[in-house]
Amino acid sequence: MKEIKTNVMRILDKAKIAYEPMYYEIAKDDFDGLKVTDLLGLKYEECFKTLALLYKNELIIAVIPVAKELDLKKCAKALNVKDLEMVHVKDLKKKVGYERGSVSPVGINARHRLIFDSSAKLLSKVEISGGMMGVGLLVDQAALLEFLKAEVADICRS
Repeated sequence: MKEIKTNVMRILDKAKIAYEPMYYEIAKDDFDGLKVTDLLGLKYEECFKTLALLYKNELIIAVIPVAKELDLKKCAKALNVKDLEMVHVKDLKKKVGYERGSVSPVGINARHRLIFDSSAKLLSKVEISGGMMGVGLLVDQAALLEFLKAEVADICRS
């Protein structure tokens, strides 16, 4: 895949946050976070997936390791809300501005709260989506969390 400059990269450039772009090729129908991690040659705990949630009409973004499952109850408790639900795949583009397989915690087009799983704090760098299928970004964890004003809590299933 040829090198591409995504909106997420432009936002990080403007914020002076360093990142390493990583490119991969995968069929849209075959997309899976674990397969992408394998293609990038990274460990599952280094790669993070971005999930869109709703509390009433409030958008909440949760970022967790690719091999883990979000615990909706733990996440709701950490955010001090009740009854979180996942945004349906067909509504992602409208609510978040990204399609499945390209959702990044950077550059979301709506006001939202953002929470990372606490395991991110154990790493110096985390891989997130570059905002387009086929593009991953390895980013300094501390700079990213500070830039995003992200909350951090244990939000994955044990």
